[in-house]
Order: sequence, then C-alpha cells, then structure tokens
Amino acid sequence: MGKAADLKLLFDALIKQFDFDKISSFRATNITSRIPKYKNVKVVEADLNERSFYSGKYSGYTDEELMEVIDTGLFGPDEAKYAIYSTIHSDREDLIHNGKLLHFREIDKNLDLLPGTAQRVLNKVAKRYGLKPLLETEHLVRYKTNRSKGS
Repeated sequence: MGKAADLKLLFDALIKQFDFDKISSFRATNITSRIPKYKNVKVVEADLNERSFYSGKYSGYTDEELMEVIDTGLFGPDEAKYAIYSTIHSDREDLIHNGKLLHFREIDKNLDLLPGTAQRVLNKVAKRYGLKPLLETEHLVRYKTNRSKGS
C-alpha cells in the first residue's frame, strides 16, 4: 500500500464513495459530517470488554486440550492446596473445593482462553476432582465437594 499508484487508487475510490469532485475537497471533517449520527445507541459492557477476534495461544485447541489447560492452571494447584494445606485454606473463597466463586469471563481472561471456553468445559474438569456445582448461572459457578479435607 506504500506505493504512490496504490495510494492514488485508494483516494480515487474514497472520492467516488463519498461523492467528492476532487481530492482537494477530501478532508476528514467532510467525511465525518456525512456519517449518520447514532445518538440513541448504547454501548454494552460486553462489547467493550470482549475480544471479538481471538488470536490467543490456544487457537485451534480441542475441548479436551482446553480442559487440560484449565486443569493445569486452575484445578491442579487448588487440589494440591486442598489435599495438603486445607487447615490453612479454610475460608470459603480460598479454594475452589471450599466453594470459591468462579467467574467464567475472568477464567477465560486469566488463562488467555477463547471467550466462552470456561463456561463450556469447567464442569467437566471439576468432575475429575469430585466437584459438583452448588450454584451455577450464566456468568459464574460455585462448586461443592463431598470429600473430607486433606483426603
């Protein structure tokens, strides 16, 4: 696009699209004044925070592979703390096994996963550790275990 001929073609196309007579009348203010105003459009928080195009390091991974990523990054370390240090980590929000509230978007973001991955596969990974959803909504989950601490 850096060649002069390419730039000329680009500007010629823009001049035709915006109905200008010549290049001298081609200014940003002339273009923006022709764009319709959207006074009543509300921007939803999800539109501001979500990544519309995912180009993370897990592109193309299967659900089974993503489950391993979640297991290694989230449940594995929690399991070790629960099995060995359960008396130290006794508060509800300390460990997943104690009922820590998990936010799907936060997990996706922290583990650099495609949005929606945690919501889709988290329960399958939790099942490996004998965890069942105590509370589950569109955005979050809280698990319970039937195991005794330290086992």
